[in-house]
Amino acid sequence: MNRTLSNGFKLLEMLSEDGGAYSVKEISAMAGLPSSNICRLLKTLVETGYLEQNAKNRKYRVSLKVLQLSHARLKKLDLRRLGHPFSAQLAEELKAPVFLSAPCKSRSIVVDVVWPKEVVGDPVLVVGQVHSVSHSACGKVCAAFAPPEEMPLVEAALAAENPGDPPEKWMRELARIREERFAVRREAEILAIGAPIFRAGGIFAGAIGVFFPGDSEPSPELEQAVRRVANAISFSLGHPYSD
Repeated sequence: MNRTLSNGFKLLEMLSEDGGAYSVKEISAMAGLPSSNICRLLKTLVETGYLEQNAKNRKYRVSLKVLQLSHARLKKLDLRRLGHPFSAQLAEELKAPVFLSAPCKSRSIVVDVVWPKEVVGDPVLVVGQVHSVSHSACGKVCAAFAPPEEMPLVEAALAAENPGDPPEKWMRELARIREERFAVRREAEILAIGAPIFRAGGIFAGAIGVFFPGDSEPSPELEQAVRRVANAISFSLGHPYSD
C-alpha cells in the first residue's frame, strides 16, 4: 500500500467529518503523525484543491471541491436514479421524509433524501450522512447484509457503539433483519424503519428508510408500504419482484 496516498486520504476523511478548520499541530495530534509529514500532505492537498488554508489563522479545512467527486458518483448511481421517483411517491403517501442509503464498508451512507411537499426539511438528514450501525434502521440493514469479509468491521463498530453489550445480542438482531428484511429504530424522539433493496442476482444494493416522530407506531400498513416500495426499487434494479 502506498503509505503517503493512504495518509492523504486519511486526512481528507478526518477533516471531512465535521468540516472544521484545524492547525498543523491539531491535525498532527488527530492523525498521530509527525508535523513534518502532515505539512507535506497538507501542501499537496492544498495544491490539488481538496483542502484550503485560511490566510489569517493558517488553519486548514476541506474544500468544496470534494463535492465534485461525490456529485459525479451520485449522477451514475442507479439506486438513486431509479429509486428517487419511488421514494418521492412514498414520502407523499406517508407524509414523512424518505431516504435511500447505499453500503460503504459495511456502513450505511445516505445517497438521496425526499421530503413531502408541505414539510420543511431537517438539515441533519442530508446526502453523505453516515449512519450508526446499531442506532439507525438503515444502518442495521446495511450491517445485516454486509459481505462476510466486512463482518469484522461491523463487529468493531457494534462494540464501539455498545460497550459492555455481548456480541451475540447484536448478531441475533442482524440475523433477524436478514430473515425478516425489515429493521426498526425506536428512540424517545424518533421512529425509523428500513428495508433492504436488491439488484439482479439477489445482490444487496442498499436500503430505503423513513423517519417519523417518536410517538408513532410501526403499524402493519406502514411496514407494508415500505416493503412495497423496497420491492419496487429492487425490481427496477433487476431483482425479481416478490411479496
